[in-house]
Amino acid sequence: MLRYDILKRRPEALRALTGLSREEFEELCKRFLPVWEEAERKRLSRPDRQRAMGAGRAYKLDLVTYLLMTMMWVRLYLSTAALAALFGVDKATVSRNGRRILAVLRQVTEGEMEWPDPPSRGKDLPEMLTTCPDLFAILDGTEQPIQRPADPERQRVFYSGKKKRHTVKNGLVVNEEGLIRAVTPSTPGSVHDLRHFRESGVLRRIPQEVGVIGDAGFDGLHKDLPLHSVATPHKARRNHPLTADQKLMNRELSRVRIVIEHVLAQIKQFRALSERFRHSLEIHDAIFILVAAIVNRRTQERLALEKA
Repeated sequence: MLRYDILKRRPEALRALTGLSREEFEELCKRFLPVWEEAERKRLSRPDRQRAMGAGRAYKLDLVTYLLMTMMWVRLYLSTAALAALFGVDKATVSRNGRRILAVLRQVTEGEMEWPDPPSRGKDLPEMLTTCPDLFAILDGTEQPIQRPADPERQRVFYSGKKKRHTVKNGLVVNEEGLIRAVTPSTPGSVHDLRHFRESGVLRRIPQEVGVIGDAGFDGLHKDLPLHSVATPHKARRNHPLTADQKLMNRELSRVRIVIEHVLAQIKQFRALSERFRHSLEIHDAIFILVAAIVNRRTQERLALEKA
C-alpha cells in the first residue's frame, strides 16, 4: 500500500504520481494542515452533531497520506476503485475524503492569485516597476471535455460549437512573465470567451495602468475596458485582406500571447484538467484553482532565481 513516508524517499516517483516535488508537496502540506484542523473543528462542533468531538472511528490513513491520495487523483485522474486498491481503503473513503480535502485546498490556494497594489503617485519609474511590475494582462480561455449530460437542456447548455462536443470552460489572466493574476469560475462550454470573462467579474479587477491583450475571440474587448489600452489581433474581412502592417502587429501580439499558452500547457499536465471530466463543476473549480496556484508558485520561484 502506498504511503507518503515511502514515496518521499523516491522523489522521482513522487513527482510522477502527484506532479509535485518533495519540497512542493511538503510546502503544500504545511499550508494545508492548519486550515484542515480549523475546518474539522467547525465540522465536529456543529450544533446538529450527535457525537462528542473525538468520537467515531479513527482514520485508517494519516492525513498526509490522504493529501497524497488526493494529489495523485488530480495528477493522474484515476478512478476511485484504483485509488482504493492502491491505498487499501474503500471507494467511499476515497470519494468522501477527496471532496473534503479539495474544499480545504481551495481555501488554501484561491487567495494566492491577485493583482499587486497599483503604484501611488510620486513614485519614480524604478520604484513603480518594483511595486507594480505588470506591463500586460494577457487573457485566454480553455475548454475541457465532459461526459455528455443526460438531461437534454444541459446537453444544449454545455455543448461547445467551437469544440463540437460538451465542455466546461475556464479563463486565465497572466502577466508578461507568466504569473497568473486571476482565474475565472467554471462555466458551460456554450458561453463565448468574451461573455465568460465579462460575467466572471475578472475584467473589473485589472488595473488601468496595465495593457490588456487577448486573441481574436476577444474582438470588442475595448468596449468593456474603455480606460485601458486593449490590443487584439486584426481580422481579415471579405474584400479587405490584412495589410503588411496588420500582419506584423498580429505576429508581435502572438509573441506576447505565447506566455499564456505555456501556462495552460503546464496546467494541462494534471490529467484531471485535460482528460474528459467526470465530476461536478464545483469540484472542477477547486481543482483548477489548486493547479493554477501550484503552477504560479513554480513561476514565482523561477523568476526569483533568474533575478537573484
